[in-house]
Amino acid sequence: MSRYFVLVDGQEHGPFTFEDIQAEVSAGRIPGDACCRSEDSQETARADQLHPVSPAPALPAPVPPLVRIAGVAKSFGEKTALRDISFAVPPGQICGLLGPNGAGKTTLFRLLMGILKATAGEIRIDGLDAFEQRVEVKRIIGFLPDEPVFYSYLSGQEILELSAAMHGLDVRSTMGRMQPLIARLRLSEDIGNFAEDYSRGMKKKLGLLLAMLHEPKLLVLDEPTNGLDVESTHLFYDLISDEAQRGTTIIFSTHLMDHVTRLCSHAVIINEGSVVAQGSLEELRRAHGQASLEEVFLALTARPPQ
Repeated sequence: MSRYFVLVDGQEHGPFTFEDIQAEVSAGRIPGDACCRSEDSQETARADQLHPVSPAPALPAPVPPLVRIAGVAKSFGEKTALRDISFAVPPGQICGLLGPNGAGKTTLFRLLMGILKATAGEIRIDGLDAFEQRVEVKRIIGFLPDEPVFYSYLSGQEILELSAAMHGLDVRSTMGRMQPLIARLRLSEDIGNFAEDYSRGMKKKLGLLLAMLHEPKLLVLDEPTNGLDVESTHLFYDLISDEAQRGTTIIFSTHLMDHVTRLCSHAVIINEGSVVAQGSLEELRRAHGQASLEEVFLALTARPPQ
């Protein structure tokens, strides 16, 4: 609240609030032509011409991250798969999770899904503990594994309908909502066929449909373009970009740096179970003095020759 000093008969009095000055002028104890000086800005005005100073607009409250991973470690017996993993992903961000084979990416995804329990640290998805509240977490997360496995002798359509029913969704309205996605992924002619007869790329597409079926807040995609042809890869690009624009948070792993450069605003690089770099793509390139994300990745994950 702004306060003022008032000059009366050569003497400065105060400080007063705007309301105090208005009351004193009304009561005749301060002349209307008395000079008032703002305590904050040093500006002056007559007492009877003061205007209340509008408070500065409040800053918007920071948006909490949808995914928060803090000090996470995971051990299997004497083998440590992850150590002190910490990063956060805000709503609507596409984050690439990068690392060589065996770096711990799949283990981290299983922790996010509540399939495994962290040895130490905490993982929260939209404020929920990923393991202790894993039933609730599964309602807001969609997962595409690297190698989707489906029920034998069920068609793609039947698998989608079964999954919708298991999510507690209305099957008819859900399938109506999914039809444009099925067509967009070029599966309309094959959705009635047995899923076990699908090619690897078609299984990936069906897996993506299952991950998106319940309109999750978070999509976790493990090597989503493996097995996809060029056209399907571009369809994936467009679909993921559209989901992010709708506010869906997306974390995906890949070995293809151009996919990350094209889709992601941020990346996390893991090597031998530890985070070795994280941030926006521009920050990563600038911090490590490299011209490309691939060069950053190679510099951070290089292994000594055997």
